[in-house]
Amino acid sequence: MTEAFDLKLIDSCINGDRAAQKVLYDRLAPRMFPVCIRYIGDRVQAEDILQDGFVTLFTHLKNYKGEGSFEGWARRIFVTTALMS
Repeated sequence: MTEAFDLKLIDSCINGDRAAQKVLYDRLAPRMFPVCIRYIGDRVQAEDILQDGFVTLFTHLKNYKGEGSFEGWARRIFVTTALMS
């Protein structure tokens, strides 16, 4: 599903383009928030986990190799963040 998250967008995010980061956030947040709720069970805490997950995602985005599903790679980050909380 990397094509849905355009590798150019990902590269722009890696290079610190705030507008690209906002676009990635806007595309990914609606898909990852339910994941956070599923693991946490509390909406307010899930919002915190979502934010923490994005901090981790943007910190480690350079590690994404472009292989496989970007959404799957990102989902792993959010699940791990939720489990670690």
